[in-house]
Amino acid sequence: MLDTKNSLFLMIDIQEKLVAATGAAKAVQNAKKLLKTAEILEIPIFITEQYPKGLGGTVGELKEFCKDNIFEKTSFSALSEENIAQAITHTKCSQVILFGIESHICVYQTALDLISKNYEVHVVCDASASRDDFQHKCALSLMESAGVKVTTAEIVIFELLKTSKHPNFKEIQGLIK
Repeated sequence: MLDTKNSLFLMIDIQEKLVAATGAAKAVQNAKKLLKTAEILEIPIFITEQYPKGLGGTVGELKEFCKDNIFEKTSFSALSEENIAQAITHTKCSQVILFGIESHICVYQTALDLISKNYEVHVVCDASASRDDFQHKCALSLMESAGVKVTTAEIVIFELLKTSKHPNFKEIQGLIK
């Protein structure tokens, strides 16, 4: 089970041009729910941007959740960038809630690198997307066979809350409705 004290959120490349190319409006909505949950529960958030000069920055409604930990990258795997790998290691969290664009490229390669470094990886399938749905589904299958836990935004949110008696339950429940 996910634990608020041992988890971090890693959002991969939900950028203007990539969202337009993938038609990822639903993924953006779910990413926003996840980031708001992380903010409320005080869980670390890291955001990557793949070559933002060419692909644009993080979608504005998501960027507001993480002004301090936005990392530019050119490698497909976020962990290939030393500053990102160090920032994640510095948290001492072992559970990574991973989502973004594109599932079959940057999310996939980051997930496999995290697994190789003994992180417990939870890929949020409905907060991730690819230009082609077949590529998205194939990536999810490959990640799952590599030991990644494929999940959904609501599963993650309620797994972190654990109970309706959680002090932030009503506030977070409002994000789902």
